[in-house]
Amino acid sequence: MKANSKEVIQSTVKALFGGIPYAGTALNEVFFDYHSRIKQNRLNNFTEILAEYFEQHKDVPVKNIKTEHFADIFEAVLKRVVQTKSESKLKRFRTILINELKNPTEQIELVDLYLDLISTLSEEELSILYHHRFFDADYEELIDSMNDARQELEKVENLKKDELVIVNNKSKYQDQYVAAEHKFSDLEEKVKCKTKYRKADYYNLDERKFMFYKQRLFSKGLLIDNPSSRIGSLPFQAMGISEFGKEFVQFIKKSK
Repeated sequence: MKANSKEVIQSTVKALFGGIPYAGTALNEVFFDYHSRIKQNRLNNFTEILAEYFEQHKDVPVKNIKTEHFADIFEAVLKRVVQTKSESKLKRFRTILINELKNPTEQIELVDLYLDLISTLSEEELSILYHHRFFDADYEELIDSMNDARQELEKVENLKKDELVIVNNKSKYQDQYVAAEHKFSDLEEKVKCKTKYRKADYYNLDERKFMFYKQRLFSKGLLIDNPSSRIGSLPFQAMGISEFGKEFVQFIKKSK
């Protein structure tokens, strides 16, 4: 909807509210004047934290402010600023602007898309996505390596059990067994260090809310669900990050 069309509709609605006896003025105050002041206050707050950064960092290339690219980014950020009351999001938006001043992004369309995601996703969802960056093709290879190491350990262990002669109280497979056990334990520990990010309690969430957030991230193409890669897995349990999700994570890492 064009800006002038919005103004016409808003003026019409305000006139209708104004015609309601006794309540008209109050309704106008609640739905229009008060809402406008909220937006203005959010904008003022963002301006203050942005100015504060400029005061503390004199190395910011302010000359880039006059570029068309930055003007587009600045306008896109302000559209989101007035829609949020989250202090953490405001700081993210500030960092994005500073980063664009220092290293302008070539694809402004992607920046606009990322700004939309930052605006609509909660901090909990951003955290879940950020930590699911570990669950990619490299993680799958790590799982395969751990399973191979487990099979090797079991194989050597069976050889030890079946051997008939033990020399000097030592199995001829002992060194092989120790090496296999060490390899498996090392890989298993690496997997455990990452699997904690798939648990609701890591994010201080209950299972229901955790599942809801993961499904939201899935619906936006940021996470993928591949239960077939794990025998017995339920839907949305063993989730991984998509290529789109990886690119977005790189963007939000720079906005922290």
